Amino acid sequence: MPSKIIFWLLLAPTALFSQDIEEWARQRVDLDETPGIALAWIENGQRHFASFGVASLETKMPVTSKTLFEIGSITKTFTCSAFSWMVQHQELGLQDRAQVHLPSSIVLPQKNGKSITLLQLATAHSGLPRMPGNFSPEDPTNPYIDYTDKELTAFLNNCELKNEPGALYEYSNLGMGLLGYILTQTRNQTYSQLIHQILLKPLQMRETYISGEVKNKWVATGYLDKNPAKAWTWTGKSVLTGAGGILSNAEDMMTFVEAQWNTGQPDLATAFHAAQQERSEAGSDSLQIGLGWHIRKHQIIWHNGGTGGFRSFVGFDPANKRGIVILTNSTTGADDLGFHWLDKTYPLKNIKKPVQLTGADALEYEGVYQITPGFKISITAQDNQLFLQATDQPKLSLYAEAPDEFFLKVVAARIQFGRNAENKIEKLTLFQNGAELHAQKIK
Repeated sequence: MPSKIIFWLLLAPTALFSQDIEEWARQRVDLDETPGIALAWIENGQRHFASFGVASLETKMPVTSKTLFEIGSITKTFTCSAFSWMVQHQELGLQDRAQVHLPSSIVLPQKNGKSITLLQLATAHSGLPRMPGNFSPEDPTNPYIDYTDKELTAFLNNCELKNEPGALYEYSNLGMGLLGYILTQTRNQTYSQLIHQILLKPLQMRETYISGEVKNKWVATGYLDKNPAKAWTWTGKSVLTGAGGILSNAEDMMTFVEAQWNTGQPDLATAFHAAQQERSEAGSDSLQIGLGWHIRKHQIIWHNGGTGGFRSFVGFDPANKRGIVILTNSTTGADDLGFHWLDKTYPLKNIKKPVQLTGADALEYEGVYQITPGFKISITAQDNQLFLQATDQPKLSLYAEAPDEFFLKVVAARIQFGRNAENKIEKLTLFQNGAELHAQKIK
């Protein structure tokens, strides 16, 4: 029996439930999927914006198209767009060995005599793992800020590749972070200076920053369930900023999306077009990868992102000049909304509507339930709402779906309570990832 349970997010869609993008988004807020959501979409040359919910549960500040969200791994598309621009200007070459653009103190691993190229870093075919093995943040709630060139050098100089560079697709924050680091080394600029000069200033994206650069009233608070998440900051000495360090809003992100087919600037247009070209498969016949961008069914170009308290999605169909941006300040994303808006054959996930508890109903479930001596689940009630908190994990909301049966929204898990002969709650069963874990009420 494991001594600790790790809750994993499940974002897989299942069933259709609405016909309108704004109504879909509103339901995500109304049914407690996320405190707030910002949408932007473009079709027939017209931009549209819609926002629902709050940027902060504490201040109740509403979400608007100007609210700033952490966009996580969508940052990778900025890194690769800047890379593509530098290739167009002959500052770098797609097939350059990454080693030649690094300080002599860093020696990249090889496999069977094959070296990692810049193209392989941009297409997740470098052979590098998803994360460096020595990634051990001092503060796990703000994990990237203290990963410096010292840690990067130590890992790369002792890393052994499992696969030859170019052989297999393997999504890698390390690989993309390394590419961003190489771009900054080539230009002797910070990552912020680099993307401002190449992308943000020409596109007049004035409200896009490296997370940690700006603190103002427009910055949303991220949440894990109802728990405020610490902002991820990448300013200073972090060397993996190019993998996920950008903060932006719906207006600027829509500018970035529309620019993918309509920049009015020839050099950026060429760079964007090159970044969108399919380079290889990304794990299946229906999924390809360009420079940073993923391509679904050879038509929909997209990327998503997530940090400690945010989820984001960007997707577009350049042939039909349609695109969408979805930003949420929770760890429950809305990728399915974006994919379905772009391709109606893509299903939406089924969102359960909770059964409302009364105060008396909620109180009878309170208690401590023991799975093992070292692992317990505490159930508490407040304002007719149940909460679950496992040992060493955050408190999460429980929602009723039937008598004695509850579900969680931020993870794919269910709780079923059991009663004794006197009809009193005496145990619970946790259902997650195909497993059943039984816990007896001990207090």
